[in-house]
Amino acid sequence: MDMEILLQFVKPELLILVAFLWCLGLFLKKAPWFKSEWMIPFILLLIGIIFAVIYSAIVLGEGFTIAGLIIGIIQGVIIAALTVFFNESVKQVLVKRQDDNPKRE
Repeated sequence: MDMEILLQFVKPELLILVAFLWCLGLFLKKAPWFKSEWMIPFILLLIGIIFAVIYSAIVLGEGFTIAGLIIGIIQGVIIAALTVFFNESVKQVLVKRQDDNPKRE
């Protein structure tokens, strides 16, 4: 799926959550006390959903109705997916991989 299509589904005012979740993920990855890196996408998903539901309910005026909760959950899932996709894209572009540049002997 093209990222532009995915971005059309996200409310523009919620895009700041992508930056927030990315910073949170980097913090967790660098924290010496946090050892379970495999949990980072799930933590970002949970926090993304919570913040998107709260934002949709309060700021956008959807309220804590079933429709407001569903909108918040969908927005949170898409935002978390964008965050993980962005992080993986940055790693693919900036981090040299051993497989890409094998040592010649």
